[in-house]
Formats: sequence, structure tokens, C-alpha cells
Amino acid sequence: MEMSERYRRIAVRWKSQKGAIAGLILVLTSILVSVLFLEYMSVHGLEDRIEFIQLGTLNLPVRIMLLPSIGVALLFIFAWAYLVEETAYVKASLGPKQEGSLLSLKLAKYAALVTTVFTSSLFLPYILGSAMFLGFLGKMAGLVRFLEPSARSAVSTMSSFSTLSENVKYLLSVNLSAFIVLVVTLLLARRRRTPLMGRR
Repeated sequence: MEMSERYRRIAVRWKSQKGAIAGLILVLTSILVSVLFLEYMSVHGLEDRIEFIQLGTLNLPVRIMLLPSIGVALLFIFAWAYLVEETAYVKASLGPKQEGSLLSLKLAKYAALVTTVFTSSLFLPYILGSAMFLGFLGKMAGLVRFLEPSARSAVSTMSSFSTLSENVKYLLSVNLSAFIVLVVTLLLARRRRTPLMGRR
């Protein structure tokens, strides 16, 4: 891509201390989010199994429902690294010190964004299927009559979520959150990159 002389790409050194520490913190955060969500779901009826994996003379216990957390950690790292790489452009007039500060800001900003989007969307199916939300939807339909057919259809769809088993709800929530993170990542990277591509 031929950039304007006013902008240049920052060289992101992932093996540097800053990049490695930020990546490690992000992986630990993703594991913490997964564990907390699993504990929350276990209290509400999630059926979790423990399998033992034999390594030599050791029998290591593994919680089956924690296995998706490996995928979550990979998702966090992919989305974060992709956003930083795709938006790593600065004005050519900036010096190395300012460039380093901006890169640090991007590392922290996109790590926080990925964590926030994933964590907040984890509970989306529960919020949409809650009695409070369905009641609110019913009241809105009562006030605005032309919304009534759509509201009834939405209530019927959301109510069916409550009949699913907790294990299905858990997997649905994790996969839905992962999908939302991917969509937000791709849209945000495209949006940030488009103004720069226009300056040729």
C-alpha cells in the first residue's frame, strides 16, 4: 500500500518487553474471564465434568468446560494483534519517543477493547432472554402498536432460550461473544485503515 508521505507504519516488535507483557496480561485476563463465567454458570446449573489426563505417573484433572478458554485466549491475542498491526500508522513528523508512546497506547487500548467487547457480550443471551427485558419489550409494544407483531415474535424467540440446557447456553454464549469480537475487530480495523488509504 502506497501511503502518503505524511504517514508511516510503526514497526511493532512483538518480542519486545512491552509486547510480551501486554500479550501475557491479555492471555491471563482471557483465562480469568473464562473461569469466572464458568463458575457463574456452574452455580446456575451447568454440568461440568472432570477428566484425568495421564502424563507419565501423573494424573492431571482437566475441567471439560474450561477447554473453550484455550480458543478464547487465542481469539483475544488474534483480535488484539490484528487491530494493533492494522492501525499502526503515525504522522511521519513524530519522533521515536512519541512513536513509542503511541504504540504503548494502542497496545493498552485494543487489549481493553477486546476484553470489554467479549465480556459484555457473554451475558447478552441472558439479558435478552430475561423476564425484565421481555417485560420491557411487551410494554414498548403496548405503547407503539405497530411494533406489536415484531415484539411478539422477538418475545417468542427469546423465551425459547430459557428452555435450553445450561451447557448449550454456555457454549452458545462463548461462541456468540467470539463472533461479535471478530466482527467488531474487522469493522474497526477497516474503519481505521480507510482514511489512511484515502491519503495517497
